[in-house]
Amino acid sequence: MIGRFFKNYGVIFVLAFAADRITKYFALLNCKKACTINQFLTFQLTINRGISWGMFHSNNNMMFFVITGLIILITAGLLFYTFIRWLNGNFIGGEILVLAGSISNIIDRFLYDGVIDFILISHGGWSFPIFNIADVCIVFGVGLMALELYKKS
Repeated sequence: MIGRFFKNYGVIFVLAFAADRITKYFALLNCKKACTINQFLTFQLTINRGISWGMFHSNNNMMFFVITGLIILITAGLLFYTFIRWLNGNFIGGEILVLAGSISNIIDRFLYDGVIDFILISHGGWSFPIFNIADVCIVFGVGLMALELYKKS
């Protein structure tokens, strides 16, 4: 039973987690200055002490630790929820992607005192908040979870 879990979902977790860790490592090494790829894409290293897309960013250490603690609690809850859904035979690919991204970003908080973000998509005067591969996994995972809910209703 556990072997089936790791065979099916462990691969998804490892690939998502490794993609995020590797790209963040390269961003740390190579993107100290903004690296413009084209008119839409720039790699620009930043340390995000808030949550998604820089919301609640704070240099206040107490706020940072409160946010980090809440994220850890939410991730632990998601881990439990995911395990229960898996035991009940549900597809948990979305949850696995959210967990991989969340855990990688939690690791950043401990290693770098914030999350490494480096992907900037912009055009003209518009720009999307800087993000990373973990954020992509989280958003895609939530989308898969929503799709699963929609299919069941």
